[in-house]
Amino acid sequence: MKKIIVLLLSLCFCLAFHQPALAKDPLAPEIKLKDMKGQEHLLKPPYDQPIILNFWASWCGPCKQEAPELVMLSKKYEGKVKIYAVNLTAQDSEEGAYIFAKDYGFTFPVLLDKTGEAASLFRVAAVPTTYFINRDGEIVNVLMGYGGEGLLEKRINYLLENGRAGSM
Repeated sequence: MKKIIVLLLSLCFCLAFHQPALAKDPLAPEIKLKDMKGQEHLLKPPYDQPIILNFWASWCGPCKQEAPELVMLSKKYEGKVKIYAVNLTAQDSEEGAYIFAKDYGFTFPVLLDKTGEAASLFRVAAVPTTYFINRDGEIVNVLMGYGGEGLLEKRINYLLENGRAGSM
């Protein structure tokens, strides 16, 4: 039993720092999703500012760890980057998403991926997965898993300072 727990913890740790290779054409796909209020959002480059696209689920432990940091960063970088939280509603529930967003005080748009199409287009393999996308729609960075306090902000700063894909 101990070996299984150690193996699972090791896997989680590795996933938190794994960054999938960016494709040759690292452009973010166009997605259209409704938020929790029923308002439709079309995310299609070019954007008016860089965006952070965070895929999550209410049952996800690392998502719960990451949520307070996302809220803090959305306030700190307001007007510089736009954060969207995309709930994997196809694998979650709308009720779970509403409760989670309310409990953590999400003030940024919470989009509901009811069919799983957005997650599929972005090739989301685990939650949380966060995409850092510049104004032109180029995926500059991807963070799969929760990397610990401070890593999201480091990636946001890289996005704002460099604005182009590359290794960090």
